[in-house]
Amino acid sequence: MRCLYRLFLTTFLTTLLFACSKEKGLTESQIRFAKAKQEHAILLQKATDILDTKLTGNLLNDLNHITYASEVALHAEQVFTDAKIVGVSTPEYIQLHDRLSKLENEAGQKAIELLQLSVAKTLTFRKDVDEMPLQPLSSQSNATSNGMVKYLAVQYKEDLQSCCIAPLKHIAIFLGQMDEVEHYTLRKTIANVERSLSSVLRAPDKAKLYLKEIDSIKTMYSANTVLTH
Repeated sequence: MRCLYRLFLTTFLTTLLFACSKEKGLTESQIRFAKAKQEHAILLQKATDILDTKLTGNLLNDLNHITYASEVALHAEQVFTDAKIVGVSTPEYIQLHDRLSKLENEAGQKAIELLQLSVAKTLTFRKDVDEMPLQPLSSQSNATSNGMVKYLAVQYKEDLQSCCIAPLKHIAIFLGQMDEVEHYTLRKTIANVERSLSSVLRAPDKAKLYLKEIDSIKTMYSANTVLTH
């Protein structure tokens, strides 16, 4: 009887130990999730550090850092996708996404301002050229006038590129990272800005219609609107 009791006790302890060891061991999916979560957290911290330490408060000056932080955030989100893990979101990611969404909205507002500014500069350039006194074709003054027009054209192009075109293209990249579909109309307008301004330059009357199109996009990026996805 005592032997049977010892055999039963040994069997019971063996089964219990086996069960405990099985519970302590991680399945393949659990290991994959833990690894993905760790990588996800590292990338989120990297993006957060960029926003915490690199930004000056001037959107245009900060665009490089903001765009990079957004790119890192995309990689953090992709980690779970690559690990075939769906429906997972962390508080840290939600917090980071909220910060980027506010910057996204600010970038949209700034893009509208730059589009409007580019039209104003184009109309000013056209006005300056139109108001230059006409000179006889054979006179020396005509050559001077032509030189002045060329000078104004060069200044206009350089000013337009630095103040508006270059930052607009950069904003379009950041907005595309955040949501290609939601920002499609604005990004398309930015992509066609040089063609549209050329049209305004040839026919200033078209400026009103172009500004109306820009204004219709503006409502998406009002000061009180925070884009959510």
